[in-house]
Amino acid sequence: MNDVCKVCPIRKADVCDSENGLCLPFVPEKRRQEILKTPMPQTYDGIRFTSDAMDCALPIAMDSHSGCAWNCNYCFANNIMRTPDRNFQKFRSMKECGTMYNEWPIKNLEKLLARERKDKFAMAIYPMLDAGMPVQLGALGDPLDDLELVSGWLLKAIPLFIKYKIPVRVSTKGAEVMMRKEYRDLFHQSPEQFWIAFSLITPSDEKLAEIDVGAPSATARLVAMKAYSQSGHSTSLRYRPFIPGISDAYPGEPEAWRILLERTADAGAKAVSFEYIFLQKALTDRQKVMYHQMFKTAGNPKFGDWWNANSQLKESCRRGSRTIKYDQTMKIYHKTHELGMTFGISDPHFKELNDCGCCCGILPGDKWFGGWSRRQLTNVIYEMKQAFDRGERLQVNFQDWRPEWAEHIYAGEMIAYGGAHAKRIRKFHTFGDTMRGKWNDPNHPRSPFTYFGGVMRPIGLDTNTNDLVYEYRGWDKKFNPHKEEISQIFLK
Repeated sequence: MNDVCKVCPIRKADVCDSENGLCLPFVPEKRRQEILKTPMPQTYDGIRFTSDAMDCALPIAMDSHSGCAWNCNYCFANNIMRTPDRNFQKFRSMKECGTMYNEWPIKNLEKLLARERKDKFAMAIYPMLDAGMPVQLGALGDPLDDLELVSGWLLKAIPLFIKYKIPVRVSTKGAEVMMRKEYRDLFHQSPEQFWIAFSLITPSDEKLAEIDVGAPSATARLVAMKAYSQSGHSTSLRYRPFIPGISDAYPGEPEAWRILLERTADAGAKAVSFEYIFLQKALTDRQKVMYHQMFKTAGNPKFGDWWNANSQLKESCRRGSRTIKYDQTMKIYHKTHELGMTFGISDPHFKELNDCGCCCGILPGDKWFGGWSRRQLTNVIYEMKQAFDRGERLQVNFQDWRPEWAEHIYAGEMIAYGGAHAKRIRKFHTFGDTMRGKWNDPNHPRSPFTYFGGVMRPIGLDTNTNDLVYEYRGWDKKFNPHKEEISQIFLK
């Protein structure tokens, strides 16, 4: 590690603050180790329903600690809620505790798995666990990063997952930690129970070092993937976020995407989960610095301007358009199948291309992991597309798929409302209320109509519930859902 930040084009003491270690990969190695070895306060609640539950097959999310040591330039968790220039508490914690991170007490994990918690959240989650619902570990941070190397949380958690027979999909870049003998010995005690999803966006070690700043190399991750595949684990590639100029091609390698997929298949991966990058709408100074480096590495300093110009501007997460993403998406779709892997896609613009209703690429017949939730929109649009291809017009109402647990969890416990007024008027809104509101408002950027790029069309109202009814339509390049008059959509 260098003591001069290799990302910032200018030094910003209030942003980088290498003396206090607010930008962890860029402080001197001695200071980095001091931060990592500082005991983390045991105050983190590491279990929740994911805020993406509206279209996520794995709604139960776990994190061992409240951050990640990698600080990847594109990280949405780092950029939205954990960035120190958005959350003054991070500065305060560093000053008072010597660390920005806190940890989920292992005793609280066991209390949950032993069904000893009696709060409303636990009561909502227990039936799902009892039915074999897999959990995702590493939703907002990497469970196998350098913080884990110091804390050893997983060394105590893995035996608990095995004891209580919980299927765990681990999302990670932590090849160096997971290849240590003590971790392999524990994971391999029940390999079918731990699906390892490796996050990797390019086969280039050099490109990756500029983006996933503190994380292991592409080579190291593929070595770990092969080792775990050969030891009986299901493994997959989280090919997300896909960044043009880094993930598809770059000077000297015009088909980087193909190379990565082939190396992944050779390493034994069963599936690919694919998604294009999205950009934040409003950036802090620190985020601007991180984006600057990312676009520079992609070979296009104006990438953000181009991407935003092709996005729905009312979105807070700018996702580009189906048109500019279509050709490359289809190449990856066909190559994944050619290599014998399952294709999963979490990009909302092409969710209908999933091989099943789970965008992680987990097939419904999997012995340990087939119990993923069917009551979410990825499965809805998958089933609608399957029916459409058979010549059927499947019509779906909100009540046909709403998750029962969502009626028992307040939305404010899962998503951040903008401003005190919004928090006040929605204080008692459940997440089910929030889902239903988006379902019934085609103008909302997260409604099925706009979010999926117009392939789910509102066709009328259910007279019993007053909820919109949707049908699937094939994608028409000439149809722009963001410019349509909603009143006219019902007539098409």
